Amino acid sequence: GEIVDYKNLLSNTKRNCGGGLTPWNTWVSCEEWKRGQCWQVSADPNSQNYLMAQKTMIGGSQGGRFESVATDNRIEQSPVFFATEDSKFGAMRRFQANSTGWHSLHTDGDLT
Repeated sequence: GEIVDYKNLLSNTKRNCGGGLTPWNTWVSCEEWKRGQCWQVSADPNSQNYLMAQKTMIGGSQGGRFESVATDNRIEQSPVFFATEDSKFGAMRRFQANSTGWHSLHTDGDLT
């Protein structure tokens, strides 16, 4: 492909690392610092959430040093997101959404 545009979609975050693609074509960006969070952003200018990054529930209330996110979408109505932490004894977080789409990462779900 060819780059057709470039915009800053996320600001006021620290040490963003990898992240991962969601099944609905948004991106989850991971902050890699002590109490970092995972942020969902949309790069689609036709989306109602374009340029409106929002903190997800993946990081939990305490945050972490997040590296990347992967999604298991075998159960389409309830996708599971895995976030890795970049530290010596870093955990893997698991968040199972109760629905799909933008709001599913910001509302009910199970974080383990």
